[in-house]
Amino acid sequence: MSEQTESATPGSGGRPGEARTSGRPGEPGKPGKARRTRPGPLWFAVLGGVIAWSLHIVFAWSVVELTCVDGGGLIGGIPVVVFAAVATGLPAVVVAAALVVDLLLWRRDPPEPPGRKSDRVRFMLQIGFWLNVFSVLMILMGASPW
Repeated sequence: MSEQTESATPGSGGRPGEARTSGRPGEPGKPGKARRTRPGPLWFAVLGGVIAWSLHIVFAWSVVELTCVDGGGLIGGIPVVVFAAVATGLPAVVVAAALVVDLLLWRRDPPEPPGRKSDRVRFMLQIGFWLNVFSVLMILMGASPW
């Protein structure tokens, strides 16, 4: 075997992406394949936080505002504080999940074969990260008066 082939065999310290051999004499090496990023998790990582924040605004704030105007402390027999905590907690969990999916997709090496699509995926993940951070901060700041 040549020196390059030996260093690229699995378990011998070769770099990822170099030609690898199966360890059988006479078989050509096969380069490692990049995994394709599926669109569902990618879009959840980008838009999940913003959608959860929007739902938080619609359900939590609108009900709390209506309750403050009515002067009542119950919403369908549930105390306002409990309803607001649930209407804040659930979207916060969704935003946290979107942030975790974003970070897991970001850490994949490589996320796509090199090229424009890989650059687009990385850009979408960067935008998704900051949208999720912003969304979770807005949900937490909206929950702070309660």
